[in-house]
Amino acid sequence: MTGRVHAGTLLCRWCVDTVGLLIITGVVSGLLLSCSAENSTSTSPNQTESIAGVDADANGVRDDVDRYVDTTYAGQVNADLNKAVRQYAKAVQVSLVDADSHTLSLTHATERFRALECLMARRPDEFHTIFVDIRAQLLNTPSRSEAYLKADDQVKTANITLLPADQWVTACQS
Repeated sequence: MTGRVHAGTLLCRWCVDTVGLLIITGVVSGLLLSCSAENSTSTSPNQTESIAGVDADANGVRDDVDRYVDTTYAGQVNADLNKAVRQYAKAVQVSLVDADSHTLSLTHATERFRALECLMARRPDEFHTIFVDIRAQLLNTPSRSEAYLKADDQVKTANITLLPADQWVTACQS
């Protein structure tokens, strides 16, 4: 009898955890979607809702994210930050597109880490706020959020070496 109660308790706990996760995922996905700058009527839904989105200038960063970065981190005082945020955005974008590939996901995870190190070098005190903000812009649809999780899942057992803090600036591409 104890075995059944224990198994039942575990099953109930699993159900509660799973339902809670589904609710949170739905709420977060809804929030990300509702906060999307891409929900304009001037762009076709197929382009904005796809993982790749629209990148008219082919710089590796979706146009809506480019506009956001240029608006949010404008001015000469933010030039280095603008580049660092764009480096991270580019690394995330390519990881979303290649999320089905284990090999490419590992490469892109390393690129994301280097971009984050650059961002930490540029703005150590503001890093977390900037990171959370730009990640929300990048993962503004359920399919993008799912691709991000899939890419991370591809490399969850990988060991990506981080640079020492005094070398983070060397991770900056420009």
